[in-house]
Order: sequence, then C-alpha cells, then structure tokens
Amino acid sequence: MPEASEESLQAAELAVYQRRSLSLDAAAAAGLPGRFESFCIGGLRASMATADQYGFLNTVEGFDDQSVEVLPDALKRFAGSHQPTIVVTWPSQSLTARLLSDGYAPAPIRPIAYLRRGIDIWVDGIVTDRWRIKEASTRKEMQLFLELLGAGYAASSEVEALIRAEHVLPAVRGFIASHNDRPLAAAAMSLHPTGAVLGGASTLSSARGTGAHAALLIHRLRLARSLGIPLATATAAPGASSIRNLAELGFTIVERPAWRLDSASRL
Repeated sequence: MPEASEESLQAAELAVYQRRSLSLDAAAAAGLPGRFESFCIGGLRASMATADQYGFLNTVEGFDDQSVEVLPDALKRFAGSHQPTIVVTWPSQSLTARLLSDGYAPAPIRPIAYLRRGIDIWVDGIVTDRWRIKEASTRKEMQLFLELLGAGYAASSEVEALIRAEHVLPAVRGFIASHNDRPLAAAAMSLHPTGAVLGGASTLSSARGTGAHAALLIHRLRLARSLGIPLATATAAPGASSIRNLAELGFTIVERPAWRLDSASRL
C-alpha cells in the first residue's frame, strides 16, 4: 500500500468534508428531523445533527497537534447528549494521552482512501466488459439509481431519506451498473476543489462478489481522469469489501483512529 502523504491526505479529507456539508444542507432543505450543520474552526471540520436517528453524523475531524487547543470550542457547539466522534488525522502519543485524560475511549476506526494523479495507470489494463455502466440522466434513471442505493444499503427509513436527499443534488452524479440488462448496483461521484469523492456505492445482495463495485470504481476513476481531477477519495466502514477493492486499485488507505466519550464520562 502506498505511503500516506500529508498534502494528499489533507486534500482527501477536505473533499469528503465538502461532500458531507452538501449532504447536511440537503437534509435540512428536505425537512428531515432536527438541525443539521457543518463548520470549521481552527483546522477542525465538524458535522452536526441533533436528531437521535442521525447521531452517527456527529463528528469532528482533523484533530491533530495543531488543532488540539480549539477542540473545546468546537465541542461547545454540540448538545450534551450528542457528543461527536473525534477523528484523529495524525495520531501521536500526546494526542492519545490528551483524549484519555479527557475521558475518551477508542471507537471504530474511520478509514479514508485516496488516489493521486500519476497512479491512474492502475485502471488502464482492467477489463470491465461484463458490466454496462450508465450515468443516470433522466428522471426514470434517477429513480432507479435511488432505488438501487436504498436496496443495497438496506437502511432504515430515516437513513434512506438522508441518502435520497443527498443523492438528488445536482452536484452528485449517479451511475448504474447492469449485467445482462439487469441493474444490480449503483454508485455516485461528486467533484470538489481538492478532488473527486467516490461515494456512496451499493450493490444488491444477490450480486455481491460479482465485481460490480470494482467496475463502478474503475468507471468513475476513468471519468475523473478525463476531467483532469488530480485526486479521488472515498470512505468506507472498517473491514468492508470496498476497502479491499480500493487497495487493489492502488488507493492509499489511511485507518484514522477515532474516539468517543465513554459512558462514565458522559454521566
């Protein structure tokens, strides 16, 4: 796996934050429960949602030795019952000691992956003829794209509403993967000043392991390259098969440590 560079990782994190900010604004515009907000303070990038069903959105990213002193100011903007997960970009012993002393406990890691320009040769020799990839451009295609996303995620109705609100945005381009004229997977891409965000992505359970996710990845990478985009990035759950697909295509995978206040500290 290629070694992470500070400049590229920062560009990837900024692109993901910009995509998440679009998602939060879309959720608010769609009238979903609670209040949605994103803000930057002293190098930290925060995402906030006040409704319990969207508590997983509460995060503070970019925590490092330079931003450690502004963390209390960022946390003041979160309701006491919705304390965020703290994502550490460059872990150090002093940061770990600070979080432990403040009552934080380790949480599941937050992987981020990125691919810089110059590594795009990885996609040139890969054949994806088995799959027909089409961008959703009509109302009917967009509806199919959204249905595939929802079915693949098998999300709750509240989370599905959030997914739909984000993925109908004009800035988010949707793609459908079909095999033998059967639509089986969907994925999205958005373009930002620091790079392209490849997310989300979803495959029907009956088609998992068939290469649909990889085919959609390669299609979006080729499109990003044709547009002159310098960097592509994506996030995924720890241990997800998508992480393996990203690594096989030459992405740098950064397993960022995450922390949450333990229950005793919250009490």
